[in-house]
Amino acid sequence: MRSWIKSGLEDWDITRDIPWGVPVPLEEAAGKVLYGWFDNHLAYISTALKFLEERGVDGREFWNSADIYHFIGKDIVYHHYLLLPAVRMGLESEYKLPDYLPTRGHLTLQSKKISKGRNWYIGLRDFLGEYPADYLRYYLLSITSYSQDDLNFDWDDFATRINSELIGNLGNFVNRSLGFTAKSFGGVVPEPDGDDADDQAARLRISGLAESVGSQMESNHIDRAIRRVMEFSAFFNQYFQRKEPWRGRPGTASCIYYSVNAARSIAVALYPFLPGSASRMWAQLRLEGAVSDTPWDSASELGIRAGHRLGRISPLFAKVERAGIEKQKARLGKR
Repeated sequence: MRSWIKSGLEDWDITRDIPWGVPVPLEEAAGKVLYGWFDNHLAYISTALKFLEERGVDGREFWNSADIYHFIGKDIVYHHYLLLPAVRMGLESEYKLPDYLPTRGHLTLQSKKISKGRNWYIGLRDFLGEYPADYLRYYLLSITSYSQDDLNFDWDDFATRINSELIGNLGNFVNRSLGFTAKSFGGVVPEPDGDDADDQAARLRISGLAESVGSQMESNHIDRAIRRVMEFSAFFNQYFQRKEPWRGRPGTASCIYYSVNAARSIAVALYPFLPGSASRMWAQLRLEGAVSDTPWDSASELGIRAGHRLGRISPLFAKVERAGIEKQKARLGKR
């Protein structure tokens, strides 16, 4: 941006001679409409105000007291770094500028540019007819780093990440811990029966989850944030394996108590990323209210007490089959 300013900025027309758009409210500009990127920046404010004021919230006060993020692609940096501030400054600071402008690269498909004309794209309706929305959310979150580097949607990588990470790690832990509780404890969370080094490490991991994930979200490292959730799940998979509750030895009840609480913590931390999956976990835990209404910091609490009865347990996810992936790849490029 500094180099643009140093090289000298040029005037930018904010009207267009086209049949659609927002008409310029001046007699001498009859037939002209506003340039899309000019009124879009104002619409960011007006749509937010409409949404808030319909709910009895002072829109201007909310806007000016909030942390404002504009998530953009690298091809519209000029519009948001220069044109947007100029438009806002023309409002005489009535509405503040965005605080953060996280900028990402372009998305390719199978290492090629996405093109609807060449049928090299994935239709959202087609995708949702085959896979849950949370699968798409998880994959895109996992591959999108906080940089302007381009990223690539690869069907084989998609299947690998869903099957090995989302299902093999997180889904496996939730299903085995809650399923074991249902099978061996009648679905009732037991009172801890010991406190060894593994249990202490488990409590420590739970107590630090909200800060661990939240700090990455606040820094716009969304891929790192969801990775922290997956690392948390992997830790408890190992914890469950080390404790071997199926052997029925002393410490089994403690293992189940902390594992069920870890599942609850995962549901809270996972909700911003995979709302459908987190809500299903919440239902299987049979917790009151909605996970969406649960305070973020409670992800670091032991929110389930001994004596709590779980709901009906079932697998959270279904495996992505190889035949389905080959079918998706075969569709590309065909007219």
